[in-house]
Amino acid sequence: MLSPQLEQFIRRMPKVELHLHLEGAVTPRTLLALARRNGLDLGARNEAEVAALFHYRDFGEFLTVFMDLARAIVYGEDFERLAYELGLDLGEQQVRYAEVMISPMQHLSRGVDLREAIEGAMTGFARAERVGGARVRLVLDYGRGYGTEPAWGVLEVARAMQPRGVVGWSIGGNEIGHPPEPFAPLFAAARAAGLGLMAHAGEVVGPTSVWGAINALGITRLGHGIRCMDDPDLVVALRERGVVLDICPTSNLLTGAVPSWEAHPLPHIRAAGVPLTINSDDPTFFHTTLTEEYRRAVIHFGFNADDLCTAVLTAASASFLPPESRAALRRSLAAELEALRAELAV
Repeated sequence: MLSPQLEQFIRRMPKVELHLHLEGAVTPRTLLALARRNGLDLGARNEAEVAALFHYRDFGEFLTVFMDLARAIVYGEDFERLAYELGLDLGEQQVRYAEVMISPMQHLSRGVDLREAIEGAMTGFARAERVGGARVRLVLDYGRGYGTEPAWGVLEVARAMQPRGVVGWSIGGNEIGHPPEPFAPLFAAARAAGLGLMAHAGEVVGPTSVWGAINALGITRLGHGIRCMDDPDLVVALRERGVVLDICPTSNLLTGAVPSWEAHPLPHIRAAGVPLTINSDDPTFFHTTLTEEYRRAVIHFGFNADDLCTAVLTAASASFLPPESRAALRRSLAAELEALRAELAV
């Protein structure tokens, strides 16, 4: 049950989001404006028609729509606008810290300057933070379908842009036919550069994808990871190694990764003691927000205030901030949560 007190707690509680794609957060209004300015015909004349584009039957179709619409984002000022708007939105949701992914190959393949994109995004996030937006850092989410060779150049940009706020390295895209293991040398190099490591795995492909990510890549966080429940030994390994699953419930439902709310394995993952966080993934594409995902965790999975607080503090501890900053963030969040719980008696 979502009581009035718990509803207010969810709305006001400080939050952390770790699985969020910048391109997937663009609003229909901004997407239409960028498409017009950059000469891209979306086949839509107004915001309502743009919003109607965000529909798909499975994960493959979602990727196609995602890549198609990302073509509207071209220049540094485009990334700055997206980041500014997202930073403000996160701030309104009481998000204290977020790690936002950029999908570099979506843009490099069209001749976009990746450094300009990163610079623009971080400028936008900084502008938003100055007026109450969330503190945001960037993760480069390399599309595994492009193969390993182009990834080295992307990693070099990630290394160079660390002073501007790039804190992590990831692989995303379609797991089918693209296992994690070939990317092991890249992840070793990213680790040596001081970047945090994560991978999308166990969303569409089963336990083999997750085993590859945790064994070959040495990641500390999994994007999704929900298919881990197909292998009891894998569940034990995730729990014992403290690998955090960044779970995106509505995303899993709308891409067909799970057939229904009732079939979602999140309650079983939680009961097994695997650390997890709650995230929105691509809020525009999935018609959600982080706040709404917290509500749905209560409604569909029986979360209570304790569970929500645990997810927030787990996210703080799993972030790619330096250790001292991570610890400070967790302490601050814990104090805020305690005070708010006392005020609302939840």
